[in-house]
Amino acid sequence: MRTDVSAAASVAPGEREVVRQLPAKATALVGDSHVLRALPRAELRRVGPFVFCDHFGPAPAVRETMSVPPHPHVGLQTVTYLFSGAVRHRDSLGSVQDIRPGDVNWMTAGRGIVHAEDVHTGPDAQALHGIQTWVALPRAARQVAPAFEHIPASRLPLCQFEGARVRVIAGALAEHVSPVPTYHPLTYLDVELEAGATVALPVAPAHALAVYVADGEVAVGGSPVARGVLAHLDEGAGVVSLHSTSGGRAVVLGGEPLPEPLVIWWNFVVDSVAEGRARLADWEAGRFPPLAP
Repeated sequence: MRTDVSAAASVAPGEREVVRQLPAKATALVGDSHVLRALPRAELRRVGPFVFCDHFGPAPAVRETMSVPPHPHVGLQTVTYLFSGAVRHRDSLGSVQDIRPGDVNWMTAGRGIVHAEDVHTGPDAQALHGIQTWVALPRAARQVAPAFEHIPASRLPLCQFEGARVRVIAGALAEHVSPVPTYHPLTYLDVELEAGATVALPVAPAHALAVYVADGEVAVGGSPVARGVLAHLDEGAGVVSLHSTSGGRAVVLGGEPLPEPLVIWWNFVVDSVAEGRARLADWEAGRFPPLAP
C-alpha cells in the first residue's frame, strides 16, 4: 500500500477517475427523521452489489432522529455503520444488539426477516451520524436462512497511514481482510483524512466502485467531491486515490457486479415485480416472522 501526503495533482496512470458526481437526495424516513439517500436513483441503480445507501446525521440523539418501526427485508443484507452515537437493533431472530462507532451490524435477510432500529437517547447520548447500506444477495443465496452478525470495531482491520486511517468494513485492503461474512466479493472502506493527507488505496480492478463523502471535503482521483455527494468511478484501474485539503471522511463501496438482473421492490431484492408484490402481500397479511419481544 502506498501513502503520500503531497497535494493531489493530476490522475496517475492506473488510478480510478470520477465519471459523475451525484448529490444525495434529502428523503423522509419515518416520522420527523430525514436522511440523505445516495442510492438507488434513476441515474445509478447500484454499485456492484450495493443497491441502497442512506446517510443520516449528525443529528441530536432523540427519538425523532431515528425510530424505525418493525419492517421486513428479503434477498439482501443490511449494513449499519456509525461515525458517532449509538443505535439498538432488534430482529425476528431474537437479536438485540447496540451498535457504536466503528462496529458493524450485518444482517442477512435471505428468505425473510423483520427488524427495527432505535437511536440511543439519554444524558450521555452523542449525536447520531452514520450510514446504512443494502447489499443485494446473488440469486442463489436469496433464499438462505436469515442471520445476524455484529462485528465490534476491535475485530475490523484498521490500517494506519500518514494523516489517514482506513477501517475495512467488508472485503479486503491488500492483506487486511474483514471478518464480515459476505456472499459476493465486496469493497467497503471507511476512510478518515486529516488536513493535507493523501492516500492511495489498492482495489480490485474487477470491482465497480463509488466514493461517498460523509464529512468535510475529499478529492477523488484529483476531482473535488463535496459532503453528501456520491462519486461514481470508472472501471478497471487498481488504485483509488483520496486527498483532503482541510480534512474529511468518506466511504469507498462496491464490488463485483452481480451477473443477473434484479428488482428492488420496497424493502426487497427479488427477481421480478410480481415477486415483490407477493412478498409485500405476505407482510400485509402477517406472514413474516414477528419481531421477538
